[in-house]
Amino acid sequence: MANVEVKKEGYLSIGKTEAVEISVDTFLCKGCGICLELCPRTVFEWSKELSEKGVHYPLPVNAEKCVKCKLCELLCPDFAIAVKW
Repeated sequence: MANVEVKKEGYLSIGKTEAVEISVDTFLCKGCGICLELCPRTVFEWSKELSEKGVHYPLPVNAEKCVKCKLCELLCPDFAIAVKW
């Protein structure tokens, strides 16, 4: 298993491995949970802290499991997720 680097930079929560980088814009995220429910590989978990909007946001803590389907990015109603490789 690859080491997953999860860090917070301003409004971005980033899960990164050598193969993929998943960014969650915590300012745009409203905490709807679509990404958690629809991810086929359970890449995301809820944060323990609240965002600036007062909601828990998804953290890409299992980025090494990502298969780059981009469902999270495509289905996010707030365009808060970006998947790059």
